[in-house]
Amino acid sequence: MKLTFKNDTFKILQIADTQEGRKVSPDTLALINAALDREEPDLVVYSGDQIWGRGFHGDVNQVRRVLKELTAPVVERHLPFAICFGNHDRQVGLDNRAQFEIYKEIPGFIGEDTPGVDGVGNCVLEIADGDRPGYLLYLIDSHSSLKVGYDHVHQNQIDWYRGVRDSYEKQYGHTIPSVVIQHIPVCEVFDLLTQVKKSTKGAVQGFRTHAKEWFVLNRKRVDKEGFMKESPADPQENSGEFDAFCEKGEVKGLYFGHDHNNAFHGDIRGIDVGYTQGAGFHVYGPGLDRGVRTITLHRDGSLSTQDLRYRDLVGKKLQEPLHFAFFQIMPTNVYDAISRAVKI
Repeated sequence: MKLTFKNDTFKILQIADTQEGRKVSPDTLALINAALDREEPDLVVYSGDQIWGRGFHGDVNQVRRVLKELTAPVVERHLPFAICFGNHDRQVGLDNRAQFEIYKEIPGFIGEDTPGVDGVGNCVLEIADGDRPGYLLYLIDSHSSLKVGYDHVHQNQIDWYRGVRDSYEKQYGHTIPSVVIQHIPVCEVFDLLTQVKKSTKGAVQGFRTHAKEWFVLNRKRVDKEGFMKESPADPQENSGEFDAFCEKGEVKGLYFGHDHNNAFHGDIRGIDVGYTQGAGFHVYGPGLDRGVRTITLHRDGSLSTQDLRYRDLVGKKLQEPLHFAFFQIMPTNVYDAISRAVKI
């Protein structure tokens, strides 16, 4: 399926962290349906942690059923879609490569997998402007959990990105504007934060390598509507991925999910870097501010983005209010649980 600019723009809808078990939340689907109807995107990207391990036990038929339910709103509208994998998908007992084969069965799926590159689903999608590429979209597997903390994008993935970038530059005489979507953030996202005292209003405690630090958003650097209700859970090691994206200036945006309670974006060294909050209602999240993100690519090589929230798209009514109430009091991570226990 060829992706092309329409009326000088190309709109991507990013859906992060639906993180469903064997029963898909009707409120998650209501959010996705409302966002699709309002935005009418040209492409949808599910950016990781579509599902997680509750009750699947490796049952391929159950995994297939849930993935088809989650993508049904896109399929029904005959839209193309692609995916990234997160740190929870494989916990269903079916590895990401097997899940990728299931996605390939679903109408409209245009994701690809690059042989010889670590992970599953690494690919570049070309958005055409006439008979030439107007933009490139890189989808990158940011891997999963280590024994302590999170993995990073591997060197051969960075080398693959550089090779693709440089091959387009050689063919067309210039680099092609690009955007990147992956699940886990880059370490550089902390450039958009300010370290503060623990007593500062709204401060959130850092995670793992930042566990003794407290942060707030740097309001001079992020969008005024943005929020951060948990610390970024970045990789244990900085692999130099973001440095590579900065080398030639063609990467205009980098977006991820992973930390459900965060939705903000801002400029870091010429790249718009942003979180998309969780969309799932069967897992912890930012209340009625659960949502999705639109990334609008412009023919002149620029982009614009905003997050869209359940309260604005659907309203305040929920089909599963008891589930919602439970997940609003659920700890976001081990550090959060320990902190609450200490307070008690």
